[in-house]
Amino acid sequence: MSPYSEQRKYIRVECNNPAYVYRYEDQGLYYNASMYNYSSGGNYLASDEKMDIGQQVYIRIKNYDQASKGPEKYENYTGYVKWSTELGTSHPGGRYGYGIEYAEPIYY
Repeated sequence: MSPYSEQRKYIRVECNNPAYVYRYEDQGLYYNASMYNYSSGGNYLASDEKMDIGQQVYIRIKNYDQASKGPEKYENYTGYVKWSTELGTSHPGGRYGYGIEYAEPIYY
């Protein structure tokens, strides 16, 4: 286990869920994204859209299912871009990776 993972407040769970990401101030314009892991405190997703650290975002899960025990249990999430990294053009989920911190913890 890396020292970084020991600093996490919540356990991360791997996934591969299609989603949409919106800038909170412009919810009429959405971008395709892929969510690759999640926890009660946030998630990691990739998208082709460039977003800024600190920006408030709105995430909508494409395969929403209220009976699920994973991130697709909830249709919408609100959070902030905590960190970002450029992935390059060959990454299947998008050119940018984002750590999203939820506005409020989510319990699955």
